[in-house]
Amino acid sequence: MQFNLLKTLTLATLLMAGAAQTQTLAQYALDYGFAMGTANYLGDIGGDNLTRQDFAADLHLNATKVSSQVFVRYRVTPFYAVKAQLGTVFLEDDDALSTNIPRVSRNAHFRNALNELSIRNEITVFSRPLITRYTAKFRVGVNLYGTLGVTAFTHSPEAQLDRDAAEFHFERGNISTNPNQFDYDQWYDLRSYNTEPNNYGKAALAFPLGFGGSFIINYAYRIGIDFVWNLTTTDYIDDVSFTWSDPESLSDIGVVLSSPTSVVLTEDAGLANAEYAVGNFMYNGVTDAPRGNPDKNDTYGTLQISVSKVVMGSSNFRRNNYNNKRRTVKRRPNKPGSSRMGRGRAKF
Repeated sequence: MQFNLLKTLTLATLLMAGAAQTQTLAQYALDYGFAMGTANYLGDIGGDNLTRQDFAADLHLNATKVSSQVFVRYRVTPFYAVKAQLGTVFLEDDDALSTNIPRVSRNAHFRNALNELSIRNEITVFSRPLITRYTAKFRVGVNLYGTLGVTAFTHSPEAQLDRDAAEFHFERGNISTNPNQFDYDQWYDLRSYNTEPNNYGKAALAFPLGFGGSFIINYAYRIGIDFVWNLTTTDYIDDVSFTWSDPESLSDIGVVLSSPTSVVLTEDAGLANAEYAVGNFMYNGVTDAPRGNPDKNDTYGTLQISVSKVVMGSSNFRRNNYNNKRRTVKRRPNKPGSSRMGRGRAKF
C-alpha cells in the first residue's frame, strides 16, 4: 500500500510540474543552509486503535520530537532543483499514550535517532521571481514545489526497563535477576537484545514525499517551509513488528525489554481477567502471538523551516534590469573634411 501511494504521489507531482509554465527568468542557481523543525512517527507503538491507521489518524502530537538538517540545493532548470541534505531526526512513542486498552497493556515504548543522507528532487508548480514592485528596495520572489527522492538512514531504537514488568517476570521465574538490581534510568539498545526472532540491520531506505515553498529575499537569502513524509523499507524503527522472542534465548534484560507487560499494568489498563489477558502480551510457546503488524512498514514525517544563502548564478531578469553598468555607444570614425576635424588640417 505504501509503494502504491509512492507511485500515485510521484505521478501527481510530475503532472503538476508539466502543467506549470516554464519560467524563462531563472532564479539564483545554488544555495546552502540549514533546516529545523518537528518530527513524528507512525508505526506499531502508540496510536488509538489496535490495528494501526495510516497517516494522521494515529499520530500522537504529544510525542512530537525535533529534526534538523544541513543542505545544499542546485537549480538545474527554472522548474527543477536537486537538493542534498544530511541530518538527524528524533522519534519516540509510547503505548501509555494510547486510548486503546490492549496497546496500553502491551506497554511498549521506544526512542530512536535517525541519521539521514538524502537526495531530493524539487519540482516547481508555481514560481514568481518578483512579487514586489520593480522599484522597491526590498525584493521578494516566491517558489512552490513538490518533493520526492530517496533517503538512506541508520537507526538504533532504545527503551527503558519497566519495574512492574521486571517484578512480574521475576515472580513467574522468567528471569533470575532481582528487579532491584536493574537500572531503570538507562536506555538500552533494543536491537542488541533480540526482542523479536527476526534480526534487522541498522541501515534502511526511505522515500520522502511532500511539498514546500520558499521566498527569495533580495536575491541573497531563501526562507522556506517543507512538509515531508517518509515511506521506509523497515518495520523496526520502533523495534516492534512480528512476535515475541522465546525467553529461553534471551538475557534477563532482554526478556523484560521484549515483553514489558505485567498483571498490574493489565489491571490498571482496565482489561477483565488480567491474569489471563496478560498472556496475550508475551511469548506463549504455542502460537506466534502478534507483537506488532508486519504487513506495514514504519513511516515518519517532518515539518521544517529552512534558511539558506544564495551563492551563485543570477537570473536573466536580474542581469538585464539591475546591473548598474552604463551602456557605451560606439561612434563611427570621423571622415576627412568633417566639421569635427581641426580647421585647415587634413587627415590622411
